[in-house]
Amino acid sequence: MIDIVKKRVIDWDNQLRKEKHFNEKFGTNLSPSSVKELTGSFRRLTEKSKSKIGDGTLQQCEEFYLSLDLMKQNQYTHICKHRSAAFYKIGDEPDSDKENSEYQRQFSEWDEKLNEFKAQNNWDKFSK
Repeated sequence: MIDIVKKRVIDWDNQLRKEKHFNEKFGTNLSPSSVKELTGSFRRLTEKSKSKIGDGTLQQCEEFYLSLDLMKQNQYTHICKHRSAAFYKIGDEPDSDKENSEYQRQFSEWDEKLNEFKAQNNWDKFSK
């Protein structure tokens, strides 16, 4: 039997367009770097993008992502995906209090894990 592997293709142009109006749509005031962490668009970057580190074209999270080795990139992606999933679920529960929902708790936990990961991996080196 032949196994067929299907890869999910992400339309990065569409993804990047969504980021433009992210704060308006969700009523937030996040930095462009924080928005990219929630949308996951930093994952589009490859080894070829490393030459852009420090030239001002990349956001902080993108430079940070490129500075990590493959295993740490996977950890960063994993944490951001779970944090993002919780963020998008906040308020989706019927009759829920956005401040005290289960997803708010999950988001806070993943946010804490993300901050710990950043602290352990020289996030401040890429401060803008």
